[in-house]
Amino acid sequence: MTDQQTVLGLECTDPIQIHTEKRTFTGVVYQCDHSEPELTCRGPEPGEHVLYVATPTHDLYRLLFAYYDKIEHTEATLEHYDLSPNGRYTWLRTGARIECITNPTGGEQA
Repeated sequence: MTDQQTVLGLECTDPIQIHTEKRTFTGVVYQCDHSEPELTCRGPEPGEHVLYVATPTHDLYRLLFAYYDKIEHTEATLEHYDLSPNGRYTWLRTGARIECITNPTGGEQA
């Protein structure tokens, strides 16, 4: 199963593992937003699937997954909810390169 199928198949309350080059995050999806790819005058616009993930230690992550339908091109970025330099909590880009995303329970979801 590809990352695209895995990510698009995940829904709220599903468990998720995000493997980066340095570590693996395990958590639960608590919110997801989705926009379908569309054709505009500028050409194909990617669809976007955004997963908000909470870990057992109460860290919050946002996985932004942009994808095209007809061509095999996807881009995933990971952000962490943390204190910014100006003292406010906000989504900050982690800089972590994502290697793969899995649903640790696998198989069909009931």
